[in-house]
Parts: sequence; C-alpha cells; structure tokens
Amino acid sequence: MNKALCALLRDPVARGPLTWDEAAGELASAGGGRYPVRNGIPRFVLTEDAGQIQTRDAFGFKWAKRDTYDTPEFRAFAAEWYSRKYGFGDEAAMARFFAGRGRILDVGCGSAFSSALYLRHPAWSGRAMWVGADISSAVDVAQERLRDVANTHFVQADALQLPFADGAFDTVFSEGVLHHTPSTRAALLSAARVVARGGEFLFYVYRKKAPLREYADDYIRGQIAPLTDEQAWEAMRSLTRFGQALAELKASVTVPEDVPLLGIRAGAYDIQRLLYYDVVKMYWNAKLSFEENVHVNFDWYRPRYAHRQTAEEVRAWCAEAGLEIARFHEEESGFSVRAVRR
Repeated sequence: MNKALCALLRDPVARGPLTWDEAAGELASAGGGRYPVRNGIPRFVLTEDAGQIQTRDAFGFKWAKRDTYDTPEFRAFAAEWYSRKYGFGDEAAMARFFAGRGRILDVGCGSAFSSALYLRHPAWSGRAMWVGADISSAVDVAQERLRDVANTHFVQADALQLPFADGAFDTVFSEGVLHHTPSTRAALLSAARVVARGGEFLFYVYRKKAPLREYADDYIRGQIAPLTDEQAWEAMRSLTRFGQALAELKASVTVPEDVPLLGIRAGAYDIQRLLYYDVVKMYWNAKLSFEENVHVNFDWYRPRYAHRQTAEEVRAWCAEAGLEIARFHEEESGFSVRAVRR
C-alpha cells in the first residue's frame, strides 16, 4: 500500500484515519470500517442507489471499449476542447499548469482519458502527485493505461463519499462527472471539501437545454433504460447515422428572430447543429470514426443520472462551497469552471 496515498485517505463514512492491515489486505478505521485493496487499488464504493449503480456500470462498460476513444483523433479533439474551455490556450500550457501543482485529484477519472492529455505530455514531470478516483471498474482501466506514468495512484470511490482528508489536494479536476451522481450540488460540495485553501477546482457540468431537447433527451434515456449496455450501444447507431446524414447535407437555415417558446435564438445555423442543440442530441463529428461518434451519444444517453443545470445554480453552489470563481466558460453543452477555495 503506497504510503503517500495512505496518508491522504480517510474513512468515507466516519472521516477518521485509516490503517493498513497487510495480513487482511484491507484498510481499517477505528469505527470498524473495513475496505479491501485489490490490485493495489483501495475500494470504497458503498452506494445502494439503483440509479447510481446503473450509471456506474454504464461508464464501466463504456471506458472498457478503448478502441472507441483511445485514438490520436479523439485525443486531439479533446485536448483542443479542454485547453480552450478551461482557458489554457493549448495542450502544452494545460500540461504545464498541472505539472506545477502539488497534489491533484481527478474526481470521476474514468479510464483517465482526460487527465492523460496532460499526464502524457512532455511537460509532465511526475513531481506532482496525481490520484484518480472513480466509482466504476474504469479505475482498473485507468491503472493499466497509466502504468508507465510516474506518481499516479488510483482509488475506487463514490464522488459523494470521497475517502480523503479535508483540503488534501492543491487541485481537483472533474471533467463531466458531477452531474452523473444523484445530485450535482452534493457532488460539487463533496469535491470542494478536499480542495486545500487557495487550491483550485476545475470542473465541467451540463447545461440545461431548450425545452424540446430536454424532453427528447429524457424520452430517449427512458427508452433505453431497460436495455443492456450492449443493446443500448447498438440503439445509438441509428441515432448516430441520423446525425451523420444531417451533417452531410451541409445545409443551413436562418432563424429570423428569437423563438422564446422553444428556447431558440435568432441566427444562421447548420441544420444538424440546430437540431442537435435545440431538438435532440445526434452527435456527429466527421473527424472521428463512426464508433467514436457512437461513444459520444452513448455517453450522453445511457447513464440514468445526467442532470442539467443553469448558470445561476452552478454559481450559487460554488458560493455555498466557499469557491471563488476565476473563470466561468459557457457553451451550448455546458459550463466549464475554474474556482479557488477561499
């Protein structure tokens, strides 16, 4: 059991310190909590929430399909987006930022796809300590993917019950995860707790969409809920092909004035983009493979928990958590926030 990681760990329920019982292969607390360590990863997941379990399993399934995201094209697309929305300018600047932090926690790391964009950059020195925490089996995929990256550690844990001491991390990063819990607000407050005073919290959460899009998203999510993950992935194929067909029309339309009843703003739109943002999500990016596009649509529709929020809600939750917002980037899809713990 890694000593540096163990020093940061706490019982996720009682919040007390943990000791390593090597004979049992467990971490133990004075309150009687016992948490197994398998394959070098402490396991703290306690949830019995059915929706959270379904969401956990969906992401475990998705991140295991490495050929649907772990490609140079998908990484280049993500690196450009992350760098831009968090205000770094480019991938190198993002890598330098994280390399200069002392202790970093990735809440909901999945297979560590997002963090790997800076962990594998030449600017990453390995001096900073990086910890990836995820509720799903994807944490094992993350460990395998980053086996050769220095000073990386892994924990299987629930974002609502993080097994770390208050203020344990100089930087907390959570890319598109907080809204996949029973409560975005509760997850944000939970993650903010482990940010050190003066430390920075970077996160992305979904934005509430136009009324037709909100209805369609919930309807489709409900339709695929009874399916297995494999069946749900297959169901995304026709939706993806529809998005592809619309994009290939290369047609545009001009909305002459705002349509408040539908939440649509005046302006010129590509047909696929207009329907995508305001009617129903049918993601398509011609720079990615068909399966990579299916991956994005599955990511949106499959998890039972996928809350959308307003800017006012996110700002209020940051204030409640004692976070001072340094950057608040708004896109049609969501909000990317950088905030400092006061």
